[in-house]
Amino acid sequence: MKSSVALDPLLPIWLIVALTAIILMAAMFAEWKGLKSFILRAIAAFIMCGALLNPQKLLEQRAPLPDVALILNDKSESMAISDRTAVAEQVEARLSERLGELENLEIIKIDVNPSEDGTRLTQAMIDGLGQLPADRIAGVFALTDGQVHDVPETPDGLLPDNVPFHSLIIGDENARDRRLEALITPKFGMVGELANFDIRIDDPGHEGERAGLEIRLNGELMAAFEALIGDKISIPLEIEKRGINTVEIRTAVAPKELTTLNNAIVAEISGVRDRLRVLLITGEPHMGGRSWRNLLKSDPSVDLVQFTILTNPGEKMVNATPRELSLIEFPERELFEEKLSEFDLVIFDQFRRRYVMNRGGRARPMLNPYYISNIARYVEEGGALLLAAGPQFAGAESLARSPLIAVLPARPTGDTTTDAYRPNLSEKGTRHPITSIFDGDIADRWGKWYRAIDAEVIGGDVLMVDDDDRPLLVVDKIKRGRTALLLSDQAWLWSKSHDGGGPYNEMFRRLSHWLMGEPDLEADRLEARVENGVLSIDYFDLNDETKPVAVLLPDGSTKNVKLTRVRPGQFRTTLPAETQGAYRVSTEELTSIAAAGTLNPLEYKHILPTSEILEPLSTTSGGGVFKPTTENSVPSLRKVSPGASASSDTFAGLIKHDQFTVTASRRTPFGPTWLYFILILATLLGAWRLEGR
Repeated sequence: MKSSVALDPLLPIWLIVALTAIILMAAMFAEWKGLKSFILRAIAAFIMCGALLNPQKLLEQRAPLPDVALILNDKSESMAISDRTAVAEQVEARLSERLGELENLEIIKIDVNPSEDGTRLTQAMIDGLGQLPADRIAGVFALTDGQVHDVPETPDGLLPDNVPFHSLIIGDENARDRRLEALITPKFGMVGELANFDIRIDDPGHEGERAGLEIRLNGELMAAFEALIGDKISIPLEIEKRGINTVEIRTAVAPKELTTLNNAIVAEISGVRDRLRVLLITGEPHMGGRSWRNLLKSDPSVDLVQFTILTNPGEKMVNATPRELSLIEFPERELFEEKLSEFDLVIFDQFRRRYVMNRGGRARPMLNPYYISNIARYVEEGGALLLAAGPQFAGAESLARSPLIAVLPARPTGDTTTDAYRPNLSEKGTRHPITSIFDGDIADRWGKWYRAIDAEVIGGDVLMVDDDDRPLLVVDKIKRGRTALLLSDQAWLWSKSHDGGGPYNEMFRRLSHWLMGEPDLEADRLEARVENGVLSIDYFDLNDETKPVAVLLPDGSTKNVKLTRVRPGQFRTTLPAETQGAYRVSTEELTSIAAAGTLNPLEYKHILPTSEILEPLSTTSGGGVFKPTTENSVPSLRKVSPGASASSDTFAGLIKHDQFTVTASRRTPFGPTWLYFILILATLLGAWRLEGR
């Protein structure tokens, strides 16, 4: 039982105070007039005031409320490195045991779970404290490696007053960890131009030593060299293609390194083309020439340069040079020697090897074989060529009888078909991204064509055929470049809606963009994605053949997986993706990157344990920083009064609040009412007697 004094006034407090003041003023006035009873009258006034306040003795039965200790358990990925999890479990068990030995203390535990934004320990603490009574929080303990990513620069105000924050740093701060620091990683770059990546190899205590670096662009090894640890390294990379380009930079593993999870940087840079430059050479005026021009001019991303051969001087003996007969001079040297590499796509539409007569009466080729060789070399070095063949392709003046045959996917047999037929998709055409979207929209719906050049396929893939399965559209990759051969000059009929027409604009727009390296139109491709902790791998092969796939995990280890055929040309498999970071999936030729969380998780940016991040919070709140290595190195615990020191090198303090709740109470008056009247009467009689003398 706890006793105290309580007041239960019989009149309002203000009225009691006013009456007391009036009586005191009257007594003072009497004293001023010569009466000697001021003290007795004042005593009577105070007794009356006390009686009106009705003082009572309050007896309470109290139940003490426990103080609360909050334990924050860091469960982020970095705590799984080395033996930190085991040590943290031992320390937590010992800490809970010692807290349980303290009198009147409740223990609350909160797990700080993994997050894409790193270790959000401060937010977890704020959320936990918000659910606890602020006047009973005795202290906070954080079991962590110290790599916390949401501590503000000024931690004032994060905790209630007189609540100490104790940091228990788990892990060996002297361990070795080599990591890559990304200083500059551009997000966009122009295709064909250089993008600079600035990085640094950090390896505390080993500055000035050399470490190996590997740089890969879209899975292809671009460079491997040694670099100085601690120095800034600039890496220029040429952006290869439009769309996402994946850059991987990886450093060699150091001896006895803590982890390899931060030995690599994976960045995605979007390749952007300013404009696609297309060169269109039309060999002679024909009905389909304007269709090609309209198709290319309608694409806002294309800059078109077109030349049309209007006459054939070689057919007549004219005493004039081609330059004198041309509306404009055909700049063959400028186009095919000086500026050829500036074009993304070259189209020959019904072009043939012509001969012209000079003033001496000697014939020479309109397009020098040297320039044709340049075109073949241009393709092999990464250029794109589309040959729309007409009847000339089957004759002696065919471009197939020139050095260009080295990059063409088919050679003419010399025959030409003039029977009506409907173009169809081949088996590969139903799977190739250029034409697969038209599968099911063929046969009776597509308009007829009336000429096809018979050819023997020598490479590449046939996407369109005629009624007799003879090739109409053949595409191929030649070293770094691409070629396409259209074996008919009747495609323009679709653009005129003849016999119902066909997908002229969309099909040949897609063909043009495939030739120029559009990533979304690749036939053989490898796709990887992570959803709900599962890595899904899809491999598309135009030949319906699977290949072995290797998966490079974020920790640097490699796993080989087998794919299962789900439909013609598509193979799939899945595997768990439990660790944050980049998963590189690759075959011999293709590579894809999938990220669990973010590509370069903040959680793995810094791995070594540190007390520097949480020390300001501990110091500001009056708590301590401890580095337990085993359960026996946990600091001793004690309760301290508010305002007293709550930490030292050997102990961690918890604030003793002494809060309670009242379970029962009882009031009794200090004395009977008549007693107050007797005391007042006695003092007044004493004052009257004193005045009577």
